[in-house]
Amino acid sequence: MAGFKHTENAPMSHLLAFRPARRRCRLAPLQALACLLAGLSGAMAQAATVDSQAIDCTFSNGNGRPWVEVTPLTSNTPVGSVLWQRPVALMTNYKFGGSVGNKTHELVSAGYWSAGTPLPDAIAPTNISGIGFKIAVSSSDGVLRDITQTPRPVALEKELVRYDPGAGQNQRSVMVTNYLQSLILTVPPSQLPSGELVINRIDGSAGLKLYAVDLLKGVASLGAEVTIPTDNMPIGICRKPYSLMGPAIIDMGGGGGVTVPNTCVVESYKTIPVKLGRFSLTNFPKVGSTSSSVPFRIQLSQCALNAKPQITFTDKVPGHTDPSVLNLTVSPSSAKGFGIIMLNELNGQRIRYDGTPYDMQRAGDSASIALRAGYIRTGSDAEVKVGDADGAAEFTFTFP
Repeated sequence: MAGFKHTENAPMSHLLAFRPARRRCRLAPLQALACLLAGLSGAMAQAATVDSQAIDCTFSNGNGRPWVEVTPLTSNTPVGSVLWQRPVALMTNYKFGGSVGNKTHELVSAGYWSAGTPLPDAIAPTNISGIGFKIAVSSSDGVLRDITQTPRPVALEKELVRYDPGAGQNQRSVMVTNYLQSLILTVPPSQLPSGELVINRIDGSAGLKLYAVDLLKGVASLGAEVTIPTDNMPIGICRKPYSLMGPAIIDMGGGGGVTVPNTCVVESYKTIPVKLGRFSLTNFPKVGSTSSSVPFRIQLSQCALNAKPQITFTDKVPGHTDPSVLNLTVSPSSAKGFGIIMLNELNGQRIRYDGTPYDMQRAGDSASIALRAGYIRTGSDAEVKVGDADGAAEFTFTFP
C-alpha cells in the first residue's frame, strides 16, 4: 500500500508573560527611614509633572504590519466577509509648549472620511470592483470604532499633555493611534473581475482625513465629533491635518497593497490510501519494469471563479536518486530494488517528487488532478529483495 499524505501545520503561539521581579525593602532599624524617603521621593516626582500644551505635531507611520488573510476567497465566501486585515500604528510626535497652570489639555487623534463618493457601512471602493476597504481605530477605552463619513472629525484617541519640568520643556513625546485596515468582499465571488486581484488604491472622491489637535480636557469624547479650533496660540499648537487619498490610504504604515488569491476549499485530507496490489519478481524481469497502475484522484471544491490551483509532491523518504521515483519505506521487512511512480493522466508523464508544480484541472467550482500509481524495478538482480513495498508522498496546494 502506498499512502499519499497532505499535512497542514497550523502555527501555534504561546504567550510569555514577562513580569518585573519585585524588589523588597528589608528594614533594619537604621534603614527604615531611607526606604520611607525613597517612597516619598517617588511621590514627589509624580506630583512634579505639570500640565502643558502639545505643539509642533508631526506624523510618522512606518509601523504597519503585513496583511494577513482572514477569510480565503472561494466560490462560497459570503458577501461581507473580511478577506484580509492588518494593524497600523500611526505615531503623532509632538513637543511640550510649557506650563499652562491648572488647565489640563489633551492631545486628541481624530478622523473622518470626507464628502464625495458615498461609503455605505463605512466601506470605501478600491481599484478592484467588489472588494472594499474599511479602516477603524482600536481606542484606549476598548472600543473598535469604524471611521465613517461625518460632517466633522470624530475623536478616536486621546491622552493627557503633561511633562516633567526636570527633563526640560522642549522634550518630545509620542501618542500612538492603533488603526485596523480591512478588505471586505462586497459582491458574490462570481461577480469579481477576472485576473489577478491586486488591491493597491482607494477609488472614488472621498478622502481619509486625520487630525492631531490639542484641546482642553473634556472637550472631546471618544466616538463624538470635535471642532478643530482655528487659533494658533501658542505658535505651533497642534491643529495638524493629515490627508490621504488613493494609494496613500492603502499604503498607510508602509507595505503597499495586497494580492487576494482566488482559492479553493482544501479538504481535510489526512491520508489517501492507494492499494497497488501484490506482485512477484517475475512481473519485473529487468530494471525499469513496471507493474500495472492504479488510478486515483485528488480533488478540491468551492473554487473561486479565477482560482488556478497547483499541486506539488515531495517524498517522505529521503535519499532518492531519481526525483520521479518514490522511495519505499525502510523497515527490516521492506523490499529492496523497487520504487513507486505516479503518472499524470492528463499527459502520461511521471510526477516528480521535488516540488515541481502541476496544474489542477477546473470543472465548475471544483479542481482535480487524475493520477495513476504503480511499482517500478530500480535494482539489479543482486540488489532486489522481496518484502513489503510501502511508500508515502506529501502534497501541497498553491494558488498562484
